[in-house]
Amino acid sequence: DYHLHITDRVGGGDSFGGGLIYSLLTGKSTQDAVEFAVAASALKHSIEGDYNLVTVSEVEKLAGGDGSGRVQR
Repeated sequence: DYHLHITDRVGGGDSFGGGLIYSLLTGKSTQDAVEFAVAASALKHSIEGDYNLVTVSEVEKLAGGDGSGRVQR
């Protein structure tokens, strides 16, 4: 459960799909893949525009329990 400020809803589904595909192709378990995909989608909602400009480490940090929901730059 992530609590974050939604800036733009565009691209959340694509980010989920891309995160799921990436994580499965890199050998994550099914559960870890879904958690990664959800975190990627959640982070996308905090970014304006159609591109999910986040890093793998930012997504992994959120999926791993950092519930801040903020892109750290």
